[in-house]
Amino acid sequence: MNYLQQERLDALSVNYVLGGMRGKARQRFQRLLMQQQQARESVWRWEQHLNPLAESLTAVEPDESLWQKLQQRLGWQKADVVQLKPKGSWLHPANWVAVAAAASLALVLLLPPPATAPVELAVIQTKEAKALWLVSKQGDTVVLQASAAVPADPAHDYELWMLPTSGQSPISLGLLPQSGKVSYPWPKAATGLVVAVLAVSLEPKGGSPTGQPTGAVLHTSELMTL
Repeated sequence: MNYLQQERLDALSVNYVLGGMRGKARQRFQRLLMQQQQARESVWRWEQHLNPLAESLTAVEPDESLWQKLQQRLGWQKADVVQLKPKGSWLHPANWVAVAAAASLALVLLLPPPATAPVELAVIQTKEAKALWLVSKQGDTVVLQASAAVPADPAHDYELWMLPTSGQSPISLGLLPQSGKVSYPWPKAATGLVVAVLAVSLEPKGGSPTGQPTGAVLHTSELMTL
């Protein structure tokens, strides 16, 4: 089948962008994206066409009563304050400690959690769903961790690439370890770009000599934001 025939490529691109393409079909198309500039441009073009449709949808505000019910169930509704007369037992030092501990706990629970950068994860696996590498990105660092199932290949290296949704050429994220884990800074060339798909290629020792994939594309995966 000629996937690069324009009418067929448009149909595949629309299905991919809308999320209707799944399983092995999606993996095959992601390999095509890795290899063909025409396919990447088609996906980018359809994203530009379809994304504004989602943005034009009118947001529906939930009813106020629903929010109040949620607050009640979660215990966020303020309880009625009952004034109590102090008793002598509350003046005991042991009770001061209990009150201080309760106040500290309440403060911790009420304070918003510190802002942290979102974590993006991807599991690169075989067709048989056997995990090979875990890819995690937080901030400007990407960590690549190998599983015991990674096939040892002393004559080659596995290289990880990201394909931007903009349709630009693949950008190397670094060499994947054949055991253990490594971390790299997120490439400056990838700053501000949205990852469409991750791909693994088999390269000569030391990585691609051209800055672009030269060997077979072995695996693909997608980043998920947690």
